[in-house]
Amino acid sequence: MKLMAAVVLLLGVLVSPARAADTIEAHYAAAGPWEVATADVAAGYRIHYPADLGEGGVEHPIVTWGNGTDAVPAQYPGVLEQLASWGFVVIATTDTTTGTGAEMIDAAEYLVARNGDSSSVFHGKLDVGRVGAVGHSQGAGGSVNTATKSGGLISSVVPIALPAPIWVDPDDAFHVDQLDCPVLFLSGTQDGIISPHSAIRAYYQAVPGPAAKAMLKGAGHNTIQGDGGGFLGYLTAWLMYTLQGDTYARGAFAGSTPEIGTNASWNNTAQKNLP
Repeated sequence: MKLMAAVVLLLGVLVSPARAADTIEAHYAAAGPWEVATADVAAGYRIHYPADLGEGGVEHPIVTWGNGTDAVPAQYPGVLEQLASWGFVVIATTDTTTGTGAEMIDAAEYLVARNGDSSSVFHGKLDVGRVGAVGHSQGAGGSVNTATKSGGLISSVVPIALPAPIWVDPDDAFHVDQLDCPVLFLSGTQDGIISPHSAIRAYYQAVPGPAAKAMLKGAGHNTIQGDGGGFLGYLTAWLMYTLQGDTYARGAFAGSTPEIGTNASWNNTAQKNLP
């Protein structure tokens, strides 16, 4: 990546430059400015990361990913590649049961340790104070548990297709009322059995702090798999806003008229307590 692109990305936290006449969603649904590399780690992780780590002095936020039940990272190429292209170092456990959050916490801590390891490609290149937890289905519950059980490690959470309480194994129980970082609940209007809006609304209402929710029209329970369906734009924007301080991305969720609330592709949107 050219140095100028890195500088623009870095300055995104400070300024809101003029942009092409596109929606915020469309802007962040496109691939970002970083070329993406991948690595499989013997410890049981697949990592997607910017190939030119740290170029322009950038420190990259971390995202720890949780698979759905019996799923593996290879089933989520769209979302993992997308986030890495926007400057995140994304670590996905290969474990197919992620509901407790333990596997996701271990993955995040693995990268934090690599940041301090002089022999690692990630040495000194990560922003270990800005870590997000994102997951699908069982992994969505795992993302909540990661945030509430990791001692303040997590700065932002996105549970995608979070199951209604009836589907949650007691060992994987999560408590959204204990979240103390911003959370975006995403689900689909065709996910009425496992992750219906009634459940998402109740989770949203139980969160005491910053939160948002939205249902993607026509999306089913596994739409996030493969190319990511229609979830990529606002998922990326949320993480750019909450982990990279991107003021343009903020407009999707906060301000007088958040874009997501006027977007015809989404419904049942709401936001509260967002900075």
